[in-house]
Amino acid sequence: MSGFSESFHLKTWDPNKAATLLMDVEMSGYVCSERNGWVTFVVDYRGRDVDKILSEFNPGLLVYYVYLEDHMWIFKIYNKDELVFDYEANWAGESLLIEKRLFDLDLLQEMIRLQGNLTDDLEQVFDFTDNKISNENPPAYLIAQKLGLDHYEWISLDRVSDLNQNQLKELGIIEVES
Repeated sequence: MSGFSESFHLKTWDPNKAATLLMDVEMSGYVCSERNGWVTFVVDYRGRDVDKILSEFNPGLLVYYVYLEDHMWIFKIYNKDELVFDYEANWAGESLLIEKRLFDLDLLQEMIRLQGNLTDDLEQVFDFTDNKISNENPPAYLIAQKLGLDHYEWISLDRVSDLNQNQLKELGIIEVES
């Protein structure tokens, strides 16, 4: 089975801000504990354009991260209600297709530097030409690591909703109901 992740990452030290965001947009989901100044959450959105809905109530920087190991990577950043970074790579067909719809490397470099990480060869990672890229370390993971995201591998609503209450508690994940 190939890896699948779909998650949001709010730049905050307070997990309650992510829970409040979910309640404001009347969506259920799960909120992880803070790591490196980021709070990860997954959302039950049933086919709605969830990133646009969430951005309307977004209190700060919000990363939308989708990674399907066998064919695509979506990476968006919102600053409150404004989409400021919009990237997609798709390798499901015969060739790699990269769309850099909004590609503000200066913003991303600043976010990475604030985490104390280097920004060397950043554009090469997005172009899939960096020599650090491998099956175990795909571009999506490299960027998540540079940003200080902790919960980015194998995280999605389906995976988290399969956990029982004891597992959620052990992992520091809270359920938010709309």
